[in-house]
Amino acid sequence: MKKVGWLGQLFLIATLLLTGCGNGSSAQGTSQLAEPPQPVIEWSGKTAATVPASSCWSYNSEAICKDTAAPPELVAEQKPAPLQVKPGATLTVTFAQQPTANTLKVTQWNGMNEVEQAVENGNQWKAPEQPGWYLFDVRGQWTQGDAGHAFVIEVKDNI
Repeated sequence: MKKVGWLGQLFLIATLLLTGCGNGSSAQGTSQLAEPPQPVIEWSGKTAATVPASSCWSYNSEAICKDTAAPPELVAEQKPAPLQVKPGATLTVTFAQQPTANTLKVTQWNGMNEVEQAVENGNQWKAPEQPGWYLFDVRGQWTQGDAGHAFVIEVKDNI
């Protein structure tokens, strides 16, 4: 067997280094997530407890759809602690991987009726002005699918 020259060795090392340096992300620059990202609902440094709602998500060529009860029923069953906020407070939602542009929806539930909220700056909306408990659902779409989460806020004058 012939010895491989130093130029051949250099080529082999360079090839191995370059092949091993990929970051595994897709062409869009985002890696796939095994599950939908969890939202962080925040106001004044405090965060809301959320309950996963219906979703459809694909990962490794497998799609899984989870059909849950409506947010009012989920919240009645799971009883997440409410996030206490001031009247008219600006709430913010963020995700580890942001949803596709213009797909974030925030819905307030009044009984079984839904009222879509005006989302500002791509991820903010205003709490109601009247004190009380309010149920919301936040939904987004990603290249892998869509997902929603329910949560409760309590609007209080004295916080």
